[in-house]
Amino acid sequence: MKLAKWQFECLIWTLAVCLVAMVIYTVAFQYRDGRELTQMAKRQQNRVIPLPGKPGDIFGRTKNSVGLLAGSHQISGVYADPQKLGEENFADTARKIADACGGGEERISQLLQDRKEKRFAFLVHDITPEQVQAIVKLNIPGVQVTQEWRRHYPNGKLAGQVLGFRRIDGEAGSGMELHADKYLKPVDGVKVLRCDASRRGRYIELDEYRPPVDGRSMVLTIDMNIQEYLEKAITASYEKFAAQSVMGVVMDCNTGEVLAIASVPDFDPNQYSIAKPENMRLRSVTDPYEPGSTFKPFIALGAVEMGKATLNSKFFCCNGLFASPKAGIIRDAPGERFGEMPLGEIVVFSSNIGMAKLGESLGNPTLHKIAKEFGFGHPTGIDLPGEDNGRLSPLSKWTSYDTYRLPFGQGQIMVTCLQLANAFSAIANGGMLYQPRIVDRIIAPDGQVVYQSQPTKLHRVIDTSVARQFIDEVLTQVVERGTGKKAHSDHWQLLGKTGTAQIGTPHGYIDRAFTGSFMGAGPATNPQVVCVISVYHPTKDGHFGGTVAAPYVKEVIEKTLAYLDVPPDQVDDDVKTDGTTADAGN
Repeated sequence: MKLAKWQFECLIWTLAVCLVAMVIYTVAFQYRDGRELTQMAKRQQNRVIPLPGKPGDIFGRTKNSVGLLAGSHQISGVYADPQKLGEENFADTARKIADACGGGEERISQLLQDRKEKRFAFLVHDITPEQVQAIVKLNIPGVQVTQEWRRHYPNGKLAGQVLGFRRIDGEAGSGMELHADKYLKPVDGVKVLRCDASRRGRYIELDEYRPPVDGRSMVLTIDMNIQEYLEKAITASYEKFAAQSVMGVVMDCNTGEVLAIASVPDFDPNQYSIAKPENMRLRSVTDPYEPGSTFKPFIALGAVEMGKATLNSKFFCCNGLFASPKAGIIRDAPGERFGEMPLGEIVVFSSNIGMAKLGESLGNPTLHKIAKEFGFGHPTGIDLPGEDNGRLSPLSKWTSYDTYRLPFGQGQIMVTCLQLANAFSAIANGGMLYQPRIVDRIIAPDGQVVYQSQPTKLHRVIDTSVARQFIDEVLTQVVERGTGKKAHSDHWQLLGKTGTAQIGTPHGYIDRAFTGSFMGAGPATNPQVVCVISVYHPTKDGHFGGTVAAPYVKEVIEKTLAYLDVPPDQVDDDVKTDGTTADAGN
């Protein structure tokens, strides 16, 4: 049949219009969806294999070496390519994997569903070699076994609150792991293989390769042996006196290094998932409390340093009861009835009234200045998360009540255990306030030291001669004949101060609730270490700092000095100078 001319022309025009439309559609399609389709094709042609990097290790020190506190080892895990599996196969795949190596069928199915648009989903962590073989035997396209790094803490609870933990996925959770994650965290690598239509990688066609970069390692100033001494001591006090918590710090008073820091109750980082959140908290830096009588040496020393008093300046202690119209009733410890006493003896026997009279003579501006000089009221700046500022209220908030009560550690002052240890270190070392430090050095994966910490002097608080006199005439006498006699050592002359503070709330003090503390140092002739232990709310067998804390500080300092080979500076009466006992019997 022959087409009419007009029919032929219509056909030509129709074809031309269709051709133009196809061109326009092709250009529009390429412009609108080309990039996405190109990426889709690339994803279909490539197989991405993650290469996890190893987190940096954390080490503690010993006297002559270092020891591992937090390390990582490789374990096997199962991952899948959800797009290769296909959504219709998620349920069946989840069932097979759960049967082979656990992980929960519903959980695995949900993971696949959540990542159905992705090319990678980690399904099960930490599987055994037998489970690896079971997964391989399943031979499910798109399901593979890979290696990952798992954190472990070989010493269990030791320094657990300092270290914190890493989660099962490698993310930092708390403690130094979190605070120093920018150093410890690795950079994962990747290997991309060109694949055929069945997603089988042709290994000779490596499309991309980025090797993993391991995290940097860290050596802490923590001495693992001294840390153990401290943890055992505070645990013993915690259990004996049924306390709510106990905090402790050991410092090298001449460098600012934290040799040990802990609190109980504590936790094992290997079992972080079952630990109570409050037990992960390092209370020695996070929990402030009123210092009580441990605050007396700082005010007394500040007064002497400023020329406002001497150790022989006398104050009338009202025979144990002082009724002040400006500060209410102030009492000394039950049974104590002191009359006129010199300032040195007021500290030795811990008279609240004597210190209140000193506060009256100094005035609020001077008291505030002394407390601030010793570092109270602001964080120490240590490399640990969650450090509390403590409390030293602005001078504008002070009243006459504070004039009389702050000198014995009550009112506008709250401290952390670390602040107290650092301030006492300034007395022990002869007057220099250091910034506490807990990071000794940072090491690159190739072993190069990329950071080495150094002692940081903040400022001189008191003159060396004033500190020396106060140590010899006051702080050693606290231990020898004052409130801290249970800290007496037969081998080293120790110095220190007790403190027993009521526990306050915004609504007033809690009846029969106390924090008992002792801060000590030794040997007195040349102090090397400071130890502070604070027992929060002991509920049986005592609550005074001289009872619940002093014996345990003594124990820690004695063990530490012996461990560091510091020679004894005094000999017990029953021990001959040649090292034998006068009586060799039982």
